[in-house]
Amino acid sequence: MLMLNSGCLGLFGNEEEEPEEANCQTQPTHPDCFVDVITEEDCTAQQVFTGDSCRLMQPPTQLSYGEDSITLAVGTEMQALTPSFLGDGPQNWFVNPRLPDGLDMDDSGVISGIPLEETESIRHTIIATNAMGSAATTLDIVVQAPAPESIQYLSETLACTLDSHCAIDPPLVIGGSAHTWSVEPPLPGNLELLEDGSISGMARTLGHSNHTITASNTGGSIDTALRIVTLHEEPHSLSYPGHPFYWTIGEYEQVIPSYDGGQATHWSIEPPLPSGILLHQADGSLRGSPDTVHPLREYIITAQNTGGSVSTTILIDVRDLAVENLRYDPYIFDLRKDENIGQVDPTWQGGAPDTWEIYPPLPTGFQIDIYTGRISGIATLLQTWSSHTVWANNSGGFASTMLQFRITSLPPDQIWWPSDQFAMHSNHSVHIPVTNNGPEIETWEIHPDLPAGLTLQGGDITGTPTERADWRQYTVWANNTGGSVGLMLWIAVHDLRADQSDLLRDMGETNWGGWPSPILPIGEWAFPIGFTQEGYGSTIPVISASHVGRGKILGYGHESWVDGAGEAETEFSLRAVEWVCGENADVGLAYGAGFDDFEDELQAEGHTVHLSVTPADLSGIDCLLDEFWNGHDDQDNQNLVDFMLEGGGLIMGGHAWYWSYSNSDVSHNYPGNKIAKTTGLFVSQAWGYNDVDLSDMPHELTRPHAAIEAIRADRLHNQTLSTDDAAIADATLSVCTGVVALDFHGFWSPLRETVNSTGWTVIEYGTLWQNIGHNMGEDPVADTLLRVEAALTQGLPANELPVHPSHVEFPGEVPNNATRIARTVTIDGNQSGLPSNFGYSQARSHVRMSTGLYAAPGEVVTVTLPSEIVDSGTYVLVGAHSDSLWSKSQLHRHPQIVRWWYIDEATMEVGNAFGGPIYIAISPGSTLGDFQATISNAVKAPTYIHGETDVFQWLQQYRHDPAPWAEVGSDQFILTVPSHEIRGLDNPQDLMDWWDQALEMEHELYGYLPWPRVERAVFDAQISAGWMHSGYPFMAHDLSVSGVVNVSYMSENGDWGMFHELG
Repeated sequence: MLMLNSGCLGLFGNEEEEPEEANCQTQPTHPDCFVDVITEEDCTAQQVFTGDSCRLMQPPTQLSYGEDSITLAVGTEMQALTPSFLGDGPQNWFVNPRLPDGLDMDDSGVISGIPLEETESIRHTIIATNAMGSAATTLDIVVQAPAPESIQYLSETLACTLDSHCAIDPPLVIGGSAHTWSVEPPLPGNLELLEDGSISGMARTLGHSNHTITASNTGGSIDTALRIVTLHEEPHSLSYPGHPFYWTIGEYEQVIPSYDGGQATHWSIEPPLPSGILLHQADGSLRGSPDTVHPLREYIITAQNTGGSVSTTILIDVRDLAVENLRYDPYIFDLRKDENIGQVDPTWQGGAPDTWEIYPPLPTGFQIDIYTGRISGIATLLQTWSSHTVWANNSGGFASTMLQFRITSLPPDQIWWPSDQFAMHSNHSVHIPVTNNGPEIETWEIHPDLPAGLTLQGGDITGTPTERADWRQYTVWANNTGGSVGLMLWIAVHDLRADQSDLLRDMGETNWGGWPSPILPIGEWAFPIGFTQEGYGSTIPVISASHVGRGKILGYGHESWVDGAGEAETEFSLRAVEWVCGENADVGLAYGAGFDDFEDELQAEGHTVHLSVTPADLSGIDCLLDEFWNGHDDQDNQNLVDFMLEGGGLIMGGHAWYWSYSNSDVSHNYPGNKIAKTTGLFVSQAWGYNDVDLSDMPHELTRPHAAIEAIRADRLHNQTLSTDDAAIADATLSVCTGVVALDFHGFWSPLRETVNSTGWTVIEYGTLWQNIGHNMGEDPVADTLLRVEAALTQGLPANELPVHPSHVEFPGEVPNNATRIARTVTIDGNQSGLPSNFGYSQARSHVRMSTGLYAAPGEVVTVTLPSEIVDSGTYVLVGAHSDSLWSKSQLHRHPQIVRWWYIDEATMEVGNAFGGPIYIAISPGSTLGDFQATISNAVKAPTYIHGETDVFQWLQQYRHDPAPWAEVGSDQFILTVPSHEIRGLDNPQDLMDWWDQALEMEHELYGYLPWPRVERAVFDAQISAGWMHSGYPFMAHDLSVSGVVNVSYMSENGDWGMFHELG
């Protein structure tokens, strides 16, 4: 007890009374000896007994069964689900709606049991409570039926008879019962798969088929194979009424058999029937008129169908008719010596002859075939009329007829040469052989005399012409005792060096207006006259001429040059007119060509001028002055060609460089080149300067035909060119091979023959720092052949492309076991490209859309696209390494190894002699929408597209795809790299995350968003300039690849060059 006293008590001191301590042994009942003990019964409903005290109960929270949903099978015990929670244990458990039949929840919330029936997915709410609160969770439960484990029909084959009922009992099903049945492919005819798995119906379809029968329920499915065979009913009781048969040659017979059972689908007979009698497959009947004699013979006829066959035996005898009305047409032969009568066959009526006789024997050189009566032979000896009797005999009798022969000599005939028109090179040996298939010729003559150096010997023209001779018509006379014949030949001797001298004599420097195009003298009789510097450094011919048939042509590289440009230039133009047209010629000026102001100068030179001449009417003129860039149609061009071939002259001027800005295919579409295969003058789309030096005689090897022959002789005939001459030949042909189409066979055939004979060039692969490969200029002939190879690989149709052996070096081989596949890809045809002011990025280049496929070298790949893509400016690009390396002094790969294919058909064949990735290239600014492209006979290429490609599949499959080049990219940036560099790439997602961030930062620096184009980097053995260079795609050496695809390296070290080219 606490006592409260007045403070005054403090006056008495501060002593305290010590409490008395109880002795619990002696005073056990003392109040101080009692100890309070708390038990579980002392705790309230909201408390939890801890063993020595009561604490406030915690409500349950975060209730979970570890699963959001479970799927169970009827009759299969589930794995018990145990709850987890925080707080104190629940005292009560509730579930709503109730658990599926067979499942229970015990007092601790554990769910277990064996489900008894199927249920759909039901969401159950489970609540756990105690005195202080509750927690809830949901669990989705689906109970499925047990899947059927196997199905088995009584037989693996259902045998049916055509047009009969056919059935098989329901199969034995082990496991869960089947709810549905299905079959693939559908059952034949009227057979049906019933609800219990049985099959029943009428067999209406002949043949056999394999089917997969599938039994299914919600728990799964199982299938089995069933073969259905439907055959005919076997035929039987076959007979032919009226046999044995005795027939006569020429009389029509028809015998129709009878039989029972199923319809026969095939009839056969052994041995073959007599000639003229046929066994008809429709009904087995024997029909026809026998036309050969046959003794009585036994024949076995068999009728069969898919169910079986039946045979019967018949006898047939065919008797002969007597021969009648024997004739030969002709029967009178009035022949020339050595005349061949060919084969003259007799005709007759009645039976066929067995033997033939003739008396007296036929003239020497003729014979009769004793088996057929055919008369043949050649008249070899002269004779007067003779008569011969021919007999035709058989068992029915004989017939006879008369033949008459006379043989006289022939006048000269059937004489010809390889052509009726011959142009020859002066100082080159000539041999023009004659062909005489007529009588022997005793003497030969020619008038007028042949050009100097040529002789006529036995009809052959041989020798070495020593000087030029204009076209002239010669008459060759062939004479014998039978008469004479005169044959006409045109002959000319050309000296192209003399022609050049005539045109260039005393000429000097000239300066013409306009910018010319090259006039390439690619024909056999074409030659250059004047040269200038091409816009990019080469020397090009801009004035060239040629002999064309019996006429001539001279071409200028610009239309304004035709009528001269100054005193010296006009002097040359007038000299050109005299060379082409002749002296005092009738000169036509083309309608609309603008040459009328040349009239005065021409008349001053003694020519007669005709204005407004068109190719439709070239009569009355010796030559025409016209433009290469003209509006002539096919008939106009043919008129011009015929005009020249028959001796007319043509002078044309025109450039193609401006034309090429809005047109394509200069070989076939430029107007002046539509006659180039005949004229030998080809207008190129390049351009040159106006200064033309006409003072020097061109080197012989500046003439392409001579350059080609020199290269052939060097490589095929061991006539080695000097280094200087080889360089000239290479320079001459280098301006031709890149522009002249491959169907100019006169130009290309000898070059292709040379390449095929010497073998295609293999360039050893080397990196930037290695001194290996092909050194340009070291062997100019090899350089020329390299250009020829490039022209072939760039110009041949896909089905003629070779497998270029250098692909092994670069870009690499496709493994021999690589599977060729077909794949349909979706292409985004909406590609704006970059604005043109992004100058160094090749902003308006076609946008390459990857397909993930690779064309094997030299193989044809078929691409099919929607019709609206045709002629939309879209290309198929085969190959990624689009840098041209012709400007490099040393080559580490071939200079051109990509091939662009313009889409001008919905289905087209493409390819690349070196192989390469396949792209669909969209013209910038296109709004074609999404479209599909189907590509066949291609090889899978390793491809990772960030955000689309599954990384697991990349690791397990895609990075091991067989093509030698791969692409790793995103919607920001694509890297084209050798496949061996990414075979071990385990983290492409991290790599492209890094590159995407880098590209996004670049684009933000530009301030041009959203960026409209996916940028590309292509890594190459060698590029056209620098360590790397910008563009689309930007190009880099393959030495950089290992770092660029290593995200750790890039994160730590970066790559200034990559960022520089992207920026």
